[in-house]
Amino acid sequence: MKKMAAVLITIAVLSVTTTVSAEPSTLNTQAGYNIGVSSSYYQYQEPGIMSAKGSKIGLDLRATQVFQSGMFIRGDLRYALGLVDYSSNSTGSATGEPDWYIEVRSLFGKDWGINENVVLSPYMGLGYRYLFNDARGLTSTGNWGYRRESNYFYLPVGLIYRSALNDQARLVSTLEYDHLLAGKQISRLSDGGQGDGDLTNKQHKGYGLKLSVMYQKNNLAIGPYVDYWNIAQSESVLLYKNGSLYGIAWEPKNNTIEFGVKASYQF
Repeated sequence: MKKMAAVLITIAVLSVTTTVSAEPSTLNTQAGYNIGVSSSYYQYQEPGIMSAKGSKIGLDLRATQVFQSGMFIRGDLRYALGLVDYSSNSTGSATGEPDWYIEVRSLFGKDWGINENVVLSPYMGLGYRYLFNDARGLTSTGNWGYRRESNYFYLPVGLIYRSALNDQARLVSTLEYDHLLAGKQISRLSDGGQGDGDLTNKQHKGYGLKLSVMYQKNNLAIGPYVDYWNIAQSESVLLYKNGSLYGIAWEPKNNTIEFGVKASYQF
């Protein structure tokens, strides 16, 4: 993780200090379609309780429309999947759990030319993220696992910084803050077959961060990225077992980090 952070910082510094002349049009947001792939390391954890770690591969699709005023609208679709290893001091461990998510976003923004070498593009919009984790089966200590579903509705606010390298290449750095509007966590405790009822916990506080630095030449782009989520403890709900009130339950505070490399092609 430290090595990846160092790479991101180094490339970001290069993008800020580059002053090679280029045609301004190459720095503006480009209309069209993008398809991309990614490979990443993924870690979800509830501090002091459990963690789930593994690798993911992803597919990214994007459509962009640009207007003469410099305004643009963009639609993003991302799907990533992989297997994670579960670990907990209280309930044991398990390997190879299917884990995937899909993310849909609608954004709008505007290009601002700072000079012939730099264009800034602030944007905002609305996003939705759905994650599914299948932990059914027994852990190493004989505890039953269950399916988990996470739903996040969020407000993305970001800034794209484009700097020219030459008349064909540029660095595109993106920093984004995601404000959680509403979250819902579904825990299928009934999968354990022990009479537990399923839970639905609402989440109200949390945020995400996205950072990427892409080297782009002509229609191809490649570079590292980091996605991070930090979600506060959820509301408490009643827990039932065999139809009778058993106690209360909540979704603990948690965080997710994913970092890797993306490559994309624009057409």
